[in-house]
Amino acid sequence: MNKIFFYGKWLLLIAVLLLAQCKVPYDAPVKPSDNHFLVVEGYINAAGLTSIDLTRTRNITWGDTAAYTRELNAKVVIEDNYNDVFPLNENGNGNYSGFYYLPSNGNYRLRITTSNNKEYVSDFVPCKQSPTIDEIGWKFKDGGVQVFVNTHDPQNNTNYYRWSYTETWEFHSQYYSTLEYINQPVPQVINRTTPVFVCYQNNNSSAIFLGSSKKLKEDIIHEAPLQLIPNHDKKISVLYSTLVTQYALDSLAYNYWDALKGNTENIGSIFGTQPNQTKGNIHCTSDSSETVIGYIGAGIVQQERIFISNSSMPPGWNQLQNCTEYTVPLDSIAFYFSGNIYIPISTVPPGSPTPTGYFSASGSCVDCTLSGSPVKPGFWP
Repeated sequence: MNKIFFYGKWLLLIAVLLLAQCKVPYDAPVKPSDNHFLVVEGYINAAGLTSIDLTRTRNITWGDTAAYTRELNAKVVIEDNYNDVFPLNENGNGNYSGFYYLPSNGNYRLRITTSNNKEYVSDFVPCKQSPTIDEIGWKFKDGGVQVFVNTHDPQNNTNYYRWSYTETWEFHSQYYSTLEYINQPVPQVINRTTPVFVCYQNNNSSAIFLGSSKKLKEDIIHEAPLQLIPNHDKKISVLYSTLVTQYALDSLAYNYWDALKGNTENIGSIFGTQPNQTKGNIHCTSDSSETVIGYIGAGIVQQERIFISNSSMPPGWNQLQNCTEYTVPLDSIAFYFSGNIYIPISTVPPGSPTPTGYFSASGSCVDCTLSGSPVKPGFWP
């Protein structure tokens, strides 16, 4: 009996191996879509700058990372329920903007006419006044820095909120360079005229940040999480700042953004939510069946800025870049310094008027302008 069981196990194993050898790849016969949906992003700011971005989706080919194209040469206007029209200017790259102060008791919509004379309109929406931001704060979380927002509406009229942010940070090169290489009229190293030690970088939020107090007795938002800056991130290597914009939403806008958030953030595992058709409030007037992506709200936003200094971080927050210092002899400067393979730092020996070579390091370790701007922002302390 044991011998039969033993042989049975081997026969089962051989069958599994034979079946494994028979597997072949299967490419599903999915026909690429030729649709190029219009994507409308932005918000009608009733007390300042309204900025609208128009793009179109497109098929992604192998090795292609650009998922959309810019919609150029369109006519974009804001309309109110009193038949007033407020045109937006085209700035290039599919961006259209205008600076207006609009009555807070009006209803507003967007009208878009593309270069091929197709027309799109958003639904009229009321102007929603955002309450002031009580605080933009931060705390340590999971070894990093969690930025959060506190706000409340004493009139209990808001209930639905959305936030975006623009973050800016100062960072320094690992080496301070007093020299630079030029190849005209002859290859040579001269005293540096443009500093490359201090730079600034900025980034706009891409995630969706929402908050709701609808189920609470009071219209209060407490420590709604925004960006989470990882441990040792160079954003707080010197000084970091974020400008947070707060939008008041109606329930339809909140539901749209909440569904979009679920589609973009909560999909990817067998336990994740299933994607849903996120319908916005923009329609094609000439073809009601055409899909248009986006939701245009209107209102008066609130903004608040916070600064976070590296001096507030625990010891060891800053980690040095993996940089190595090299000595380049005089007869090799054209080879090593052309194309920023290496950048001269100082003379060998230091301070010598007749150097025998130059201390140097790779470009990313010396020249911060390779990844940032040396121009100090006007709001920077």
